[in-house]
Amino acid sequence: MIPSSLLERIRYLFDNTLSKGPMGLLFWLALFVSIVIITVSIFVWTMGVSSKSSILEQAYLYMISSFGAADADTDGTWLFRFASLFVMFSGIFVMGTLISILTTTIDGKINQLRRGRSRIIESDHTIILGWSEEILVLIKELVIANDNHPNSCITILADADKIEMEDKIHAVLDAKCKTRIVCRSGNPALILDLDLVSINTAKSIVILESADDTSGLSIMKTILAIVNNPNRRIEPYHIVTAVDNPKIIDSIKLISEDEVEIIYKGEFISKIEAQTLLQAGLSSVITDLLDFEGDEIYFQKQPELTGKSYKEIALSYDTSAVIGFITNKGDVLLNPTPDTKLGTNDQIIAISNDDDTIIMSDKKNSTIIEDVISHEALKAPKPINILMLGWNHNSLALIQHLSDSTPKGSKIVVAANCADSKLQVEKFTALTNLTLEHIEIDPTERSQLEGLTYDNVDHVAILPCYNVIGNNKPLTLSQLDANTLVTLLNIQHIRQKNDYPLTITSEILDLKNRILVNSADNDDFVVSDHLISLALAQVSENKALGPVFDTLFNPYNSEIYLKPITNYVKIGQPINFLTVVAAGLQQNETVIGYRLNSENTDIENNTVLNPDKNSVLDFSAKDKIIVLAENGGS
Repeated sequence: MIPSSLLERIRYLFDNTLSKGPMGLLFWLALFVSIVIITVSIFVWTMGVSSKSSILEQAYLYMISSFGAADADTDGTWLFRFASLFVMFSGIFVMGTLISILTTTIDGKINQLRRGRSRIIESDHTIILGWSEEILVLIKELVIANDNHPNSCITILADADKIEMEDKIHAVLDAKCKTRIVCRSGNPALILDLDLVSINTAKSIVILESADDTSGLSIMKTILAIVNNPNRRIEPYHIVTAVDNPKIIDSIKLISEDEVEIIYKGEFISKIEAQTLLQAGLSSVITDLLDFEGDEIYFQKQPELTGKSYKEIALSYDTSAVIGFITNKGDVLLNPTPDTKLGTNDQIIAISNDDDTIIMSDKKNSTIIEDVISHEALKAPKPINILMLGWNHNSLALIQHLSDSTPKGSKIVVAANCADSKLQVEKFTALTNLTLEHIEIDPTERSQLEGLTYDNVDHVAILPCYNVIGNNKPLTLSQLDANTLVTLLNIQHIRQKNDYPLTITSEILDLKNRILVNSADNDDFVVSDHLISLALAQVSENKALGPVFDTLFNPYNSEIYLKPITNYVKIGQPINFLTVVAAGLQQNETVIGYRLNSENTDIENNTVLNPDKNSVLDFSAKDKIIVLAENGGS
C-alpha cells in the first residue's frame, strides 16, 4: 500500500509537470510506457510463458508492437496473449495521446501566429506602436515614401486583434503595395511585447495616442519601456509621437529629449488653421508639402555653393525650390534675406520631387525678364473681421496665432454654445492686434445664424465644439463633423443668398467627411487628424523636418502666403517662372509655386508647387503666387 503522502507528492509532481505543456505530458507517457513494458516483460518471463530467449528481446517486442511497428507474438499460452493484449491497448492509448499532443501543439502555434505573438526578425524598418484613427493615413504615406526602397517593412504593435488590424490596413492599401505590413498584438508599454517587433533594429518608431487616453500617459510609459530597456541598443532611437496634452511634453523631454520628436497636436493644427483661415486655398499647399505625393522638403549639402548668397542659390535650381538653410549649429533659416551667405557645412532646404532630384542647373535655359518685374510698393494690410463659429480646446491657441498674424485693429467674434467658450474669451486679454467678442448661439441652428451680422465679416471659421451646453454626453467624431457640415451648408447658403464676399474655413476631423460638401473657390478645409498623420510620417522618415515645420508654421517667422501675381510681375504676356522667382527675391520673399484662378475650368489642378523655372505661363489678374514671406501685405 502506497502511503497517502507519497501519492500526494506524486500527484503534485504530475500536476506541475503537466502545467509546463506538451513536454511534461510526453515525460509521463514515456514513463507510463516504460513501466508497462518492463513490468509485463518481467511478468511473462518469470511465469515462463514467453517464447523469447531473453527479457530484453521480450521488452523490445512489446515496445515495437505497442507502437504498431510489428505484430505482437501470438505464440504461447493465453496468459502470454492477455499480457500482449494489455501492452497493445497501452500502446494504443499512448499513440492516441501523442497524436493529440501533436495536434494541440500545432493548433497552439497557429493560434499564436494568428494572435500575432511571434517575434519578427527585421532591420531598418518602421515601427508603429498603438492604434488610432491616424494610423491608416500614416501607413499609406509610409508606403508611398518606401516605394523606391525594396524589401521595406512597416511593423505595427497594438493592443488589438491581429486579424482585424490586417483587414483594416489591406482595405485601404493598393494590391500592388511593395511594402510588407506586419502586425503583432501586444502592449507597447511592456518590454517583453516590444521585443516582438525588433525594436533595436528599427530605423524609426512612431507612437500613437489612443482615443481613450488623451492624457499622454500611455505614450510616456511606452517611451520609458523603449529607452530604459536593459537590452536597448547603444545608438539613439528615432522616436516620433503626437500628443494632445501639453502638460506631458516636458515630462517626455526629461525622459529622452534627444531621441523623441514631439508634435503637439493643438499647437500644430492651430498654426495651420490660423494661416488657412486668412487665405482660402492654402490647405492644399500645406497638404502637398506634408504628404509624400508630389513634392516634399529635403536637405542637401552643396560644398561648392559655400559663400554664395541665398539669391544666387535660389536661382541655381530649375526643378527644385530652395527655401532656406540649416546652419552647422542646427538653426533653421527659412526665407533668409537674399544676401545671406551659405556657411561651411550648412545645408540647403529645398522643395523637390525626391532627394535625388535636387540638382543644380548645368546651364541657363531661360533668363530673367527684367522688364516685366513689378516695382510698385505693396499696400499695407487692412484690419480684418473674423467670425468664429464653435469653440474647442485649440481655440485659444488659434486666436493667439491670429493675433500675431493679423493687422492691428482686427476683430474676432466668437459665436458658440460651448460650455467654456464665454468664460475663456472674457479671460483672454493677451492680444496684440485684435479684440474679442463672444455671442452665445447654436451654430447648427439656421435661424440663429441668420441673426448674426455679416456685412463686415471677411472670414468665417467653423470649429467643432466638444462640450455643448446642456449636453452631458461627449460627441463622437462623426457627430462633431456632422454639426460642422450643417453649419457650413447654412453659412454657404447665407453667403450665396446675400452675396457676401467672405471666405469660409472649416475644421473636419475625418477625411471621409470632406467629400460630402461641395466647396466654393473661397472655401477651405483643415482635416486635423489627416494633417497630424502626414506630419508624423514626414518626421519619422527625416528627423530634421521637425524643427523645419516648427519654423514654417510659426507666425513670428516667414509663413506661406497666397499673393496676387500682380505684386510681382506685369501680366499680359507669357512669363517664365524664373522671372517670378527673381521678382519675389527682390521683395525678400521666396516663391515656391502658384495657384491659378479656379474659374479656369480646363485646368485639372489649379495649385502647382515647385514648378520648373523654365516653364512659361500666361497669368491672369486673379492668379496667385505661393510665397514664403514675413507678412501678408498685398
